[in-house]
Amino acid sequence: MSLFRVVAAPTLAFFWFVLDMHATALIIGVLAGITDLFDGIVARKLNQVTKLGSLIDQLGDLVFESCGLLIAVMIGEFWMGWLIIYLFREFTVTVIRSYVHSQGGKLPSSNLGRAKSSLLGYAFFLLFFGAILNMPGVLPESWTLYGIPPGRVLIWVAWASMITGIIVSLMAGWTYLKAFAGFYSEQLQGKE
Repeated sequence: MSLFRVVAAPTLAFFWFVLDMHATALIIGVLAGITDLFDGIVARKLNQVTKLGSLIDQLGDLVFESCGLLIAVMIGEFWMGWLIIYLFREFTVTVIRSYVHSQGGKLPSSNLGRAKSSLLGYAFFLLFFGAILNMPGVLPESWTLYGIPPGRVLIWVAWASMITGIIVSLMAGWTYLKAFAGFYSEQLQGKE
């Protein structure tokens, strides 16, 4: 299921930008979100949690979330700076976790990290659905909420969810940095 997310992200972008099949792209994104939700549940229920599965899950999250934010930037609905902040945090945490694992330690995923993934996943659905609703001819122009098209409202909610997700990811990143500092300090003391 995690591998599906790794493949789904560029596929979603291909359907959105190259084929102009926006509804299909949205369906691919929804399926990727569902697999993310059930992947961990199924692995734990069947006692199939492995190091490789965990790495693929992290890769799936990174690729899917990065592609989703990049699409948001490319359609003009998100500031590039937030994407850069997100990527800096993700690469920093990936390097920290890799180092700790290479030294025999462990930095497990946190609830904040899971919350970040959920917030971004919901945001992408709202963003893509809102963008589709904003396309000419999808909804009658008279359909508004206090003069605001429903697609625009969904995009605003998506934007708020993406920003919140990135802020939560920074909070999770801070906990990883603190855990890394503790791990590294113990390593230095062990060498003395």
